[in-house]
Amino acid sequence: MNFDPKISVVMSVYNGGDFLYESIQAILNQTFTDFEFIIIDDCSTDHTWKVLNDFAFNDKRLKIFQSEKNIGIEGFIRNLNFGCNKANGKYIARIDHDDISRKDRFQLQYDFLESNPDIFIVGAALTKIGKDGNDLGKMQAPLHNEELRSLMPKKISLYHPVIMFRKDFYQNFYREKMRYCEDYDFYLRIITDSLKMANLEQSLLQYRVLEDSMSRKQDKVIKNLFINQAKVFFKERLKKGKDSYESFDPNRFLNIYQDPSKELIIEAIQVSKKYYDFTGFVKLMNIYKKLYGNDNYYFRQQLLLHFGESNFLTFCRFSNYKS
Repeated sequence: MNFDPKISVVMSVYNGGDFLYESIQAILNQTFTDFEFIIIDDCSTDHTWKVLNDFAFNDKRLKIFQSEKNIGIEGFIRNLNFGCNKANGKYIARIDHDDISRKDRFQLQYDFLESNPDIFIVGAALTKIGKDGNDLGKMQAPLHNEELRSLMPKKISLYHPVIMFRKDFYQNFYREKMRYCEDYDFYLRIITDSLKMANLEQSLLQYRVLEDSMSRKQDKVIKNLFINQAKVFFKERLKKGKDSYESFDPNRFLNIYQDPSKELIIEAIQVSKKYYDFTGFVKLMNIYKKLYGNDNYYFRQQLLLHFGESNFLTFCRFSNYKS
């Protein structure tokens, strides 16, 4: 076995038994074979661990680990960092347990990074598929660093399950307090560290869209607060050269429904308008009214409730355009 592989593949999996076999097999069938495959099982309660052991027994490129305790999204990010720090490869490739890599994905991304030593990270377009593998359409991606740098502060422009990047980066690749948007925070840090990004035009991954996936079960209000915070940190670094991550307490966002201060509810309402989340806006306005009544702030926002979702979205588009 080659203990100094060119690529280290990192996956964190929890209860992935239904699609895990197909995802792993697609990696093992890559035309580029010089890789190790690091998989961390986050205390699955289904047959995931058996699937991993069966594969590891037959292919020594697999290195499997099991977390001591499942702690949700925090554990997922911690597992990614564990895998990245265990990596021996020159490059790290990401994959999720329900997605399927095209068989020449590694070869194309490896060749691109070898030919472009100034590029730190490369992604690709992807094809969305349903639970049964039905085609749901292609997701294109901007190709060049200049376009990515321009678009990334507005919306995510690298697709996490299909990235490959040089291992030489930070001790912790993903910042663990950035729940729900660890990848977006990672990309914005790449920009402020003056590292270059790119995407390949080809669709190199089938991205499975599942109603019960981790991303779809996330509370949108909380997710948007974290996404917005990643942008706040980005702007801080641009202005000051550093951000306030060390003093950031993620529990402030995570406990918004258990410990909702007036300041935080107002912040979340503003964020819901920034990200066109009418459902979240309604939920937050109901919380605000219950806790703080019909004060001046509630009265000013009430018209958006009264006129409904269509007018809410029109107002948000106009307000966001002006800002």
